[in-house]
Amino acid sequence: MRPLLIAALLAAATLALSSGPASAAPKLRVCGNLTAGNGLLIGDVTTKRVRCPLARDIARAVPERCGTDGGDFCTVRGFACVTGRAAPELRLARCSKSRANSQLFRTIWFEFGS
Repeated sequence: MRPLLIAALLAAATLALSSGPASAAPKLRVCGNLTAGNGLLIGDVTTKRVRCPLARDIARAVPERCGTDGGDFCTVRGFACVTGRAAPELRLARCSKSRANSQLFRTIWFEFGS
């Protein structure tokens, strides 16, 4: 009886250790760098739960809609965006769209400047 109990415990431990997490974190997508129509450089476009073509379109629109001074808020295609001044010619931006209890369910991060 004892070997059967040990075998059952080992099987249960192996099963518990081999199963993955209940919900995996969403993968981040790196969408690269681009240039806006006015020559403004937009870099390091990274997203969570947003496809790259949409993320690039939003990143191109943010400097015009939010402004280039930093500390501004705007809405672009349903995403709430905020920009902040990181250096004299560098701005950081984050655009997000909430869902259920997560304010950052769909998120786009990027930087822009000259």
